[in-house]
Amino acid sequence: MSMSNDTVQGARPQAGLPSVSTEVRVRHFLKLLTSYWVSSDWMFAWFGTAFLLCGKYIVIYLSVQANNWQHSFYDAVQNKQIDLFLPLVIKFFLINGGSALAVVLDLYFYGMFSMRWRTVLTTEYVARWMRNNGFYSMERAALIDNPDQRIAEDIRDFTNSVMAIVVGLFGSITAGISFGSVLWSAAAPIRFLIAGYHISIPGDMLWYSLLYTALTTGAIIWVGRPLISRTMRQQQVEADFRFGLIYIRRNAEQIAFLNAASTEVQSLREAFDHIRKNYHRLIFAQMGINLTQHAFGNIGQVLPLFLTIPRYFAGTLTFGGIMAAQDAFRQMTSSLSFFYQAFQSFAQQIANVNRIWAFDQVLERKGATDIQIIRDGDDTISTRGLRLDFYNNASLTIGEWTILPGQRWVVMGPSGIGKSSTMRAVAGLWPDGAGVVQVPSQGLTMFVPQRLYLPIGTLKNAICFPASPERYADDQVISLLSVVGLEKHAPRLHESRSWADQLSPGNSSDWPWSASCCTGRIALSSMRPPAPWTWRTRCTSTPPCLSGCRPSP
Repeated sequence: MSMSNDTVQGARPQAGLPSVSTEVRVRHFLKLLTSYWVSSDWMFAWFGTAFLLCGKYIVIYLSVQANNWQHSFYDAVQNKQIDLFLPLVIKFFLINGGSALAVVLDLYFYGMFSMRWRTVLTTEYVARWMRNNGFYSMERAALIDNPDQRIAEDIRDFTNSVMAIVVGLFGSITAGISFGSVLWSAAAPIRFLIAGYHISIPGDMLWYSLLYTALTTGAIIWVGRPLISRTMRQQQVEADFRFGLIYIRRNAEQIAFLNAASTEVQSLREAFDHIRKNYHRLIFAQMGINLTQHAFGNIGQVLPLFLTIPRYFAGTLTFGGIMAAQDAFRQMTSSLSFFYQAFQSFAQQIANVNRIWAFDQVLERKGATDIQIIRDGDDTISTRGLRLDFYNNASLTIGEWTILPGQRWVVMGPSGIGKSSTMRAVAGLWPDGAGVVQVPSQGLTMFVPQRLYLPIGTLKNAICFPASPERYADDQVISLLSVVGLEKHAPRLHESRSWADQLSPGNSSDWPWSASCCTGRIALSSMRPPAPWTWRTRCTSTPPCLSGCRPSP
């Protein structure tokens, strides 16, 4: 092996994503939005959509009936029509009961719809994240922050809210048409004089509601412009702080041994300080939106009264007409004001979609490696013209190398020369370089990492990992524990816990070995961290498994 300082051609680009047009992001949003309706769960998707839209229509229909009821009820009260009182009371309970039932069914079905949609998207993104060790490449190159949050939280928030926005938009259009007709029937013409001409525009209440909605929406958009960027920033700093907490949990023993708690506390304080500062900015943005909504909301409550009471005094409108017009105005402006009322939800969804879009771009990236991995029927592991490229414009040339069945190799050298990178290249994990790596196509090639890893689950899962525990009977696993002197753990075979933390990773009597499955047989490989990093073949089956991590005698 030799190290050269030649300039690496086509070095890895800087991590990050190029800026794209709004059109590209809109296309991604539409693809993300419509993917569920062409998924494996498409039948429920279409049925659920139809149910939610019909449910929204029923709720609006009952609201219109409630508006008509107000008109009839208050007219009956004004005219002292006692014979109509009881039928109107019964009609009220029927309308109210039907509306309550529709709302409850809508809530239940919407929850089911959101969870099934989330299941489809989560399954897809987890598979893409894990495919071809993409999760490793993403972390190694620091291509994106907190992919776990994007899968667990951003997709959850997207599926929980976006359908409510879509159905709400449909409802706002339907309600606007329905209550617009009510306002039109109760409206008087708008009359004014321009240049000596008398102008009369019918439907004053309808036009006033449209003008009121336009002014309110414009004010909300202007005041709430910073909310989207600050929401995205809050998601990022919250995820960074949570990752810091998780990282301390993962390394609790090391931190305790180093007596470094105070240092980690300071690090957490700095991370939380980012949350606090951005949260203050986020509060100011939300305060502006809430203040505007409150001011215009109060105006909207009394504006229809101010507009209709003069007609009541003139005797052209009944008291029931006033109450019906007020309710219709409120319903009309509420439906037309759907955008500004849901502005914070829009801001949250835009932030979620942007984060999912960035995650998609990283998942779709192709590695720029020229290292070719060939799997054939040979029992050997070999390399041809293998060269590894590094960030510092240096390269490691390995050239020709062959490992025959039964051979044991030790890779030694000073720190930083590329021992671990060589293992990554043979495993197909190194992205930069050139050459060919040939590995057996049959059997299992296993690498034991420098840092102990055991899955969370039962002890049997940990022993059989990465194979499925169902492949081996309990008696086989207990027999293996006896072979390595760990029979005392046999009663704990089906206990679930973090075994990497429970059992010592060192070469001690407590946990000196791990069991790994190889070509249908069980092989033992030491899990003691190497010094320096070494590897050897230890599998007794054919073809051999590349495992390692024990210093050579």
